[in-house]
Amino acid sequence: MSESESESLYERLGGAYDIAGAVDVLTERLFENDTANQNPVTAEFHETHDPAGFKYLVTAWTIEHAGGPEVYPGREMDEAHEELEVTELEFDVVRTEIKATLYHVGVPEPETRELMGIIDMFRDEVVADNHRDENWSAP
Repeated sequence: MSESESESLYERLGGAYDIAGAVDVLTERLFENDTANQNPVTAEFHETHDPAGFKYLVTAWTIEHAGGPEVYPGREMDEAHEELEVTELEFDVVRTEIKATLYHVGVPEPETRELMGIIDMFRDEVVADNHRDENWSAP
């Protein structure tokens, strides 16, 4: 096994500082995304919450799910998104912003694919049951 194969995704992403930097860029993109903000609950959250707390939670979640230290103090994904009524489209909009941010900050393709695989595993926990469409395919 090569050295890069033995490193966790967390290590290959550059650890906490590089993940936090990417999340900083991502948060700005999400808080300004008109399509994401069409959801009134999301828009209200973006208007009433300081982005710093959101950045902290997303950074900690990513660190933990990428194989770094267990530092995420937030709620489970289904609980955290329960009141948002996220649709398939809204999930894909956020997913697209995540992927675009990874490319923007220079994350290599293998690590991008691996992290996006983790994101995709949470689709069913984030998309509201009444908005789930088994026939949905991302554009």
